Amino acid sequence: MKKILISTISAWNQSSGANTYSAMFSKFKKEAEIANIYFRADMPDSDVAKRYFQVLENEVIKSIIFRNRITGKEVSNYTSNKEDSLRIQSEKKRYSRFSKRHNPLFMWGREILWKLGKWNSKELDSFLNDITPDIFFFPLSNYYYFNRVNEYIIKKCKPKMIVGFLGDDTFTYKQRNDLFYYINRFFIRKSVKRLIRQCDEVLAICPKMKQECDSFFHINSIVITKPIRDIVKRPYNRNLSSPIRLIYTGGLYLGRDKSLIALAKAIQKINREKQYMYLDIYTNTSLKNEILKALNIPGCCEVKGSIPQYQVFEEQEKSDILVLVESFSDKTARLSFSTKITDYLSSNRCILAIGPDDISSMEYLKSEDAAIICNSPQQILPILKQLKDDTNLIEEYAEKGYCCGVRNHSSEEINKRLKNVLKLKK
Repeated sequence: MKKILISTISAWNQSSGANTYSAMFSKFKKEAEIANIYFRADMPDSDVAKRYFQVLENEVIKSIIFRNRITGKEVSNYTSNKEDSLRIQSEKKRYSRFSKRHNPLFMWGREILWKLGKWNSKELDSFLNDITPDIFFFPLSNYYYFNRVNEYIIKKCKPKMIVGFLGDDTFTYKQRNDLFYYINRFFIRKSVKRLIRQCDEVLAICPKMKQECDSFFHINSIVITKPIRDIVKRPYNRNLSSPIRLIYTGGLYLGRDKSLIALAKAIQKINREKQYMYLDIYTNTSLKNEILKALNIPGCCEVKGSIPQYQVFEEQEKSDILVLVESFSDKTARLSFSTKITDYLSSNRCILAIGPDDISSMEYLKSEDAAIICNSPQQILPILKQLKDDTNLIEEYAEKGYCCGVRNHSSEEINKRLKNVLKLKK
């Protein structure tokens, strides 16, 4: 039985929606022993991996002064104590402050702290020596410190197979146009290049990512996405809600909040004479007061905070239209493929996708005719009017989206591709 070590930034945790890798590897529990090393204060709740090792950023920072500080430890899934809970809340508040500011100086400061801190501890070395993985699987990240840790693991473990996963744009200069971004991207790109040279296989999150990374790195990557949920096909035999219920679940960073505000304003105009539509927003993103004010419109839309993943699926079941938004100004997600997309495609619900036409998720959904697309804020209101007047479109695109999910993202198909990549027994 092969041993697979997977490194990730976040814990494999359903409540935070960080379940992409556990979903991808869930079918491999009989063919491989899986372990995960991660770098957040959250505790894992997945039984896909047999062992988990946690490196805590707070402890890494403290180790700059207190060199004997324990920065990493093996943890158990589903198990946490009061100390873990307090640490999780503390780190979440800190991440929230960072996400609000988006200041490159804070990001560089973090890299310096990781450079000075003692993350490469004897506890980490002991865990790696005990695991001795045959396969090392990791995302190629926009965080320089995370890429350095992965280089360390490769050097330490010398695995027989190294697999890198490109889920975000980590190598082009197309996201922004400012000096700090170019400087940061220069060093990130160098670290990604070094890692790709060591990879036996590289996976790409979507066709657009494959096209650009193959051209840039001169490789032949393989497209792998998060699989859709294993569900039994059922007919779309429900009556529409009155008013028609739209739902958004997920983060509201990188300009997505502005796109959602454009949708909220369009719903407000639709509802002038009568309440035809209502938008519920579930997000764990800490929003500024002006954003909250713009998104909380009585009779039109409401921000309801964060809910666990199982409840997300329950709320989607009760909805008519699932909303996907990308930024019209920030190009960070240009090559990304939100894991929300595969969850949406498995729901048998109409998808309303809002974002520019050069974003990979929009290109994909448009090419597959799997969603109703708004490629500019000006298109939102006319499309909502069309949906209001012709509700058959909602049922039609629910079916189209579901068929796309089954066709391209079934667990059987993703499982087959990953088995071929990892050379596991069929």
